[in-house]
Amino acid sequence: MPEFETTYRVLRRRGEPDVRSLDAYRRAGGYTALETAIREQTPEQIIQQVIDAKLRGRGGAGRLTGEKWRIVRNIDDNQKYVICNAYDADPRAWAARSLLERNPHQVIEGIVLAAYAVGATEAYLFTRNIYLEGVASVQRALNEALETNLVGRDILGTEFSCTINVFGVDIGFMGGEETVQIALIKGRRGMPEQRPPFPAQYGLWDKPTAINCVETLANVPVIVRSGAAEFASVGTEMTGGTKILTVYDYVPDSEPKVIEVPFGTTLREILHHAGYNRPDS
Repeated sequence: MPEFETTYRVLRRRGEPDVRSLDAYRRAGGYTALETAIREQTPEQIIQQVIDAKLRGRGGAGRLTGEKWRIVRNIDDNQKYVICNAYDADPRAWAARSLLERNPHQVIEGIVLAAYAVGATEAYLFTRNIYLEGVASVQRALNEALETNLVGRDILGTEFSCTINVFGVDIGFMGGEETVQIALIKGRRGMPEQRPPFPAQYGLWDKPTAINCVETLANVPVIVRSGAAEFASVGTEMTGGTKILTVYDYVPDSEPKVIEVPFGTTLREILHHAGYNRPDS
């Protein structure tokens, strides 16, 4: 059976240091992707890297993330937005809360990179407010990033600025739908709206808006730091990288295993990696 922890991109491996603090995250290479991007690369180069890495949306639709960003980038508008969907619509799925709790700075770095790529200056992290530990963790990380000029005005002494707002609600399953999120941020009733027009053209406050799930955005620093080819070396011909899965045991009320496996992994391999079956079963 493969040892999948060697391919982890967004979850932390056993034995790796805790990276919830800014100092620890930077020691592990954190924010080098952001610095490289805004100092040495154009937004279009970042978008092309994300396309070449075959990063697809981890929220279900599976569209190439870079193609979605290019639509927002190419619209001539003086105000654009990024929304990070960190709202696990299914309360039994732990992908978003795991990233917020354990790797908040990588989430923040991914949001800022997305904003740079599409030309946005304001972003929202939309999550469940019942994720008390996750919300507290990402808010601490955001404060650290603000204090060190990794978020906010003139990031790292450049002309690029981006603010991030944490928006927490809990309205059940519907909270995961992107037009519901837009409505709630605008202070309206959270009801889904017909599409088209899609948020990429006509989103938050009727402006072009890139909406990506938190797992998608957490992969972006890995792509910029390691390169598209390295990222795409894991996964399938169509989809590069890995997927976070929440695996439950048969025991009622047991805490699930949150794992990360390459696209193309079999169900048998998934269960074995989660510790729920023998490799020969």
